[in-house]
Amino acid sequence: MNTVNKTALSNLKQNKGKNILAGIAIVLTTILIFVIPTVGFGTIDVQMAAINKVFPTFHGMYRNVDFQTAEEISHRAEIETMGLRQDPAQISIPEGSGMLCYMDDEALRLGKMELEKGSFPKGGNEIAVSSGLLEAMGIEAGVGDTIELPYQPIETGGIGYEKREDFLITGLLPTSKEQKELKVYSALVSKDFMERVQPVKERKYRVLFRVSGADSMTKDQIKNVYRDLAADVGIVEADIADNSEYLLANYVDPAFYAGVAAILLVVIFAGIMTIYSIYYISMIYKVQEFGKIKALGATKRQIRQIVFREGMLVAAAAIPIGLIIGSILSFVGFRYLMTVYSPDDTIGIAVRQLIDQHDVPIFKAWIYIMALAVTLLTVAVSMVRPMQIAAKISPVEAMRYDGSMKTRKKGRKGHSEMRLVHLTGANLSRNKKRTVMTIITLSLTGILYMVLSTVLSCADPVEIARAAMFDDFEVSIDSSRGDKMHPEREWTAICQNNPLNGEMEKKIAGIPGVKKITKSSEAEVRLKDLKDGEELWNTRIIGIPEEYADEMEKSIVEGNCTYEDLLQGDKIIMDENMQHWAPDWKLGDTIRIIVGNGDNSIEKSFEVAAVADMPYSLNQFCNFLLPKSVADELGGYNMDYHWSIAADKKEVKNVEKQLREITDGQEFLKLETYEEEVSTNKKTTALLSQLCYVFMVVLGGVGIMNLVNTMINSIYVRRRELGVMQAIGLSEKQMVRMLQMEGIFYTAGTLVLSLGIGNLLGYLTFLNAKKDRMFGIISYHYPAMQTAALIAVVLIIQLLLTYLIMKNFRKQSMIERIRFSE
Repeated sequence: MNTVNKTALSNLKQNKGKNILAGIAIVLTTILIFVIPTVGFGTIDVQMAAINKVFPTFHGMYRNVDFQTAEEISHRAEIETMGLRQDPAQISIPEGSGMLCYMDDEALRLGKMELEKGSFPKGGNEIAVSSGLLEAMGIEAGVGDTIELPYQPIETGGIGYEKREDFLITGLLPTSKEQKELKVYSALVSKDFMERVQPVKERKYRVLFRVSGADSMTKDQIKNVYRDLAADVGIVEADIADNSEYLLANYVDPAFYAGVAAILLVVIFAGIMTIYSIYYISMIYKVQEFGKIKALGATKRQIRQIVFREGMLVAAAAIPIGLIIGSILSFVGFRYLMTVYSPDDTIGIAVRQLIDQHDVPIFKAWIYIMALAVTLLTVAVSMVRPMQIAAKISPVEAMRYDGSMKTRKKGRKGHSEMRLVHLTGANLSRNKKRTVMTIITLSLTGILYMVLSTVLSCADPVEIARAAMFDDFEVSIDSSRGDKMHPEREWTAICQNNPLNGEMEKKIAGIPGVKKITKSSEAEVRLKDLKDGEELWNTRIIGIPEEYADEMEKSIVEGNCTYEDLLQGDKIIMDENMQHWAPDWKLGDTIRIIVGNGDNSIEKSFEVAAVADMPYSLNQFCNFLLPKSVADELGGYNMDYHWSIAADKKEVKNVEKQLREITDGQEFLKLETYEEEVSTNKKTTALLSQLCYVFMVVLGGVGIMNLVNTMINSIYVRRRELGVMQAIGLSEKQMVRMLQMEGIFYTAGTLVLSLGIGNLLGYLTFLNAKKDRMFGIISYHYPAMQTAALIAVVLIIQLLLTYLIMKNFRKQSMIERIRFSE
């Protein structure tokens, strides 16, 4: 072992206090750097694995594709894999409809087709049917039985004559709740049957596919790839279907990675500031030692190496501890995060199975390596300035160096009387940079804490729930837009036979405890002057009843408009959220809309009479607002979309029970309750709060290590000075008060910066969150409890620290203190 390494190792042993504090700071920094990406990416990985386990995994589907085009698609580089589905015949069912389908092996895999029992058909007249289909046909049979089924071959001109054939059941398909409600069933047949029943020229395949390289693409990029491919091979837009649920859930918003990176940068910056501060402050009091080493012949490079290697030795011991603790915390935190899924949630069930079976590893080698490398880099950067201080000072300067900052003043102000406040001020001003560094390091954590606390206090679960729902319950239409696989779920299709009709109103109004039903409608339109790519922008207009007129007028932020003004039919209110998509649209502009499609479409124009910041309970996520009567005229049908139901407080549970009985049998209706909304918001807010405050506790611990180091070093190097002052009359009580005043200065400085800057940034963050509707934030709530907690914690830590330092200080006699450094 060379001299540099021996000296670094000796320093490590000699400066145990400083190195323990630095080690704790490094451990905490390592924990955060490891836990954040581990839990973040682990959650994403498990969620994606669960989605892949539950949902069909194809990105999209082409319809009406001939065999030659399907062959061409299979050889395109844009396609990773594809499967074929062909429907050769329709089954004749007394009440309902059914389809005989052929799917090749890849289509079965991509479509997540599973059997309750048996195997898929391989040849001849083998068939896999569902129990629902057999029940609808009045047939009792199982795997291995032969059944007779009537079917009509699908031909170019329509459907052929009915035929009957015997089929051997090789497997049983599951029957979903949706299939039973719609009375729509399907059965799988073999390729032999499909080719025999349907000639090549009659076949129009459905092509299920996955895009190559999708893991590194966004959802929109994936869609662009297969839409461009469709255009190349002559497939029209109407024959392209997106697997929207899978695309939406399985691809992470790039903002997530940016968020993780931003949090890590905050942690790294805090770590650098704290570790640098610890070594910088300690170095002030060790310059004399390094001056002696320099006088003995050590070069600047060797001095720098001694300081650097001492820091790296501390890091070498601390980082493994941080990784071990981080691994434990990641496992616990990850398990806790997964409790956000409800017990009956399909994805939640799959997630729990994956975790229990350890099918998805959350600990990744690259995160361990990244955490190790980033923490080492953090320590290395933190050591640069202390290394420079130790290396650049000459042996003669080192002998008289006391850490005081150089000043241009040729004298200093004296006092006729020596008071404790003067002694405290003298010590704090001895090295202003050290004092400022300590306060800033602590304040950064406090500022971040206040910003997070402001956001969390503004995310009031009850307020957010009330902004989402006016009354106790809401029964609304469960529709979807642009789902080409389920066109029956389009609002334009549902409104033609709207389940929110007079009969439904009588049922709900007849429930004991129901006080009133308030109806809102929706009209789906296209904006003539705004495009989404090549298509006109689709949006919805909410039609509100007169009961909501006051709420509407209160939400107006620009312009002036009453409900009566809107009844004229030529004015409209625009939600200010629309200006994100059309920033040029403003008060007084004319909005041209198109209602309907094709020959049935009509164009109407409205003047923007006002711009409003509407709560969700009013606009229901629509961008424009009209009176209900005007919106109903646009649609031409019964356009009721939302029914808000108020109930007697004593009858809420009974009303909910009966509403569920009514809506459970309706495919296109959904029920939402105020209590569930509040409960969901509370659970989400509580989870978010716990994660944020745990993060702040660990990050705060990093900063506290700096305060501890500052106070200990301040006392340690002044032992002789304090001993002399005690010898000439300074009592122990006065010394304690002096140290407490130093602590109070750090505490006051930290609180002033934390509360001053933190509250300002917190309010600005609230304004931005409200504008972007983050977490449903509506109004500002000052985080009084969190502020009181911050003040209490800082004061307690300071008092406790002073007490422990004095307790250790008392162990030395006055003579030992005076003889210190001799």
